[in-house]
Amino acid sequence: HLARCIALEGADYGIRANVVNPDAVLRGSKIWSGQWRQERAQAYNLSTDELEEFYRKRSMLKRNVFPEDIAEAIYFFASELSAKSTGNLLNVDAGHAGAFTR
Repeated sequence: HLARCIALEGADYGIRANVVNPDAVLRGSKIWSGQWRQERAQAYNLSTDELEEFYRKRSMLKRNVFPEDIAEAIYFFASELSAKSTGNLLNVDAGHAGAFTR
């Protein structure tokens, strides 16, 4: 609802607000280095080397999400392709079934 609230506030000024909601982006992300990565692996009873495969297998498309996937979603919202879109949420999660309760 945050995207909708911000979109409502900015609409009169021509400001659009949209949200990109990614699944775990394991490569190129500082959050997934060090202790956080170890804690996630431990929570799923995996080694840190098994995390990418785990996240890939749990998605409906059997794919990992990479930084460029998130960048493409942001580009879409920033471009004229979405000029008439505001207050939206775009999940970039390869179809993570557990995320549909968001």
